[in-house]
Amino acid sequence: MNTMKFTTIGNAKKLTGLSYLGSVASSSKIAKGLKYNEMTYILYLAPASQSGYNVCPMSTEECRTACLTESGHNRIDVKKNNINKARIAKTKLFFEHRNFFMGWLVTEIEKAKYNAEQLGYRFSVRINGTSDIDITTFKLNDKRNILELFNDTQFYDYTKVAKRFKLMSKYPNYDLTYSFSGYNMLQSLELLNENKGRVAMVFEGKQLPTTFMGYKVIDGDEYDMRYLDEQGVIVGLKFKKVRNEIDTANNKFIIPMDSKFSVYDVNPMLTKAAQSKLKVK
Repeated sequence: MNTMKFTTIGNAKKLTGLSYLGSVASSSKIAKGLKYNEMTYILYLAPASQSGYNVCPMSTEECRTACLTESGHNRIDVKKNNINKARIAKTKLFFEHRNFFMGWLVTEIEKAKYNAEQLGYRFSVRINGTSDIDITTFKLNDKRNILELFNDTQFYDYTKVAKRFKLMSKYPNYDLTYSFSGYNMLQSLELLNENKGRVAMVFEGKQLPTTFMGYKVIDGDEYDMRYLDEQGVIVGLKFKKVRNEIDTANNKFIIPMDSKFSVYDVNPMLTKAAQSKLKVK
């Protein structure tokens, strides 16, 4: 494998043909942060195994089908498919030329942070826009990871990997929101019951419920900076249409508005002993 050396963003663009790795306010939801005086830098990679590398270790068929990577601008970029091609190239760059990728990423974040400060905005970073990679693997020269390089910057992510929540105690500048997949209700309720986290759930329909299974539901579409939210709540996300038609009624990742879900509805493999540990409000 040829070694690529990062020097400048301009040179990186010439070498790769990419316009950027990540950016600020690159989606309508991220842009909403500007109303709250915050600029967020976000990185979008190719989800699941789309690039040949699996970046979503706990993904399910249902969440892959309804993934937001095929919504928004990408929903209409069908003919040229430029957005997906670029995300695949970025993902391969991360796995195959890590130091080059990290040199570029760090430089972009430094520039975005400087611009935010000059404009009087708070600044935050979301590395996993459409991926679920352990953030500590984003290392520069196999030494300090991205959280250590920017220890005065707020990072946040969504994840389906429950063990990653341990990172929050080690890195005060990192916040995680757990993502419901349709098959992890046990872990979701444990987080909610112990008030140790919040859980993002996708709901069908134009209106979110105010409560679900007895837990408060907040509107997760108002802004993306989840670290501002309280703990012990469900972050409600309205289902966004993607390129392909989806049978939402039979997709466990998407919760119907009239849902009366019990633990067994979501995961019939849970034993009665496991269910007894949970306190559904």
